[in-house]
Amino acid sequence: MTDYLSRLEPEEVRFFIDVSEFKSIVLEMLGEAQDVVQVDVGYETVENPGSSPLIRPMVQLTEISRFTEEDRHKVLQSGFSIDRVPFDNGDYAMEQIFGTEYMITHAEEDDDGAFFTIEMPYRYYHALTNP
Repeated sequence: MTDYLSRLEPEEVRFFIDVSEFKSIVLEMLGEAQDVVQVDVGYETVENPGSSPLIRPMVQLTEISRFTEEDRHKVLQSGFSIDRVPFDNGDYAMEQIFGTEYMITHAEEDDDGAFFTIEMPYRYYHALTNP
């Protein structure tokens, strides 16, 4: 790093997360509950007139057959819910990964599948990584 660059503070940190990678993290978050639900991950883009589109990740949990009350509690203990709107589960998962100061700025699909571009303020990222 040059002396000049070391004097400048970055404004934001950018991450790229593949939807399949996001699903793997969600499964890890579910822990024991991953065996009692089917997980579908996606996103929806909502156009906002006069501003950037709003990109919302979705995590849809579907009960497998013979789903019991004990299974429901496993899911709830993970922080997710079968009864919750998929957007709420998606927001919960993103907050567990990136904290509360993040923004999904772009979602794109290419030959390898869909991925999100996520940005957060550098000072927030720095505080998370240097407690």
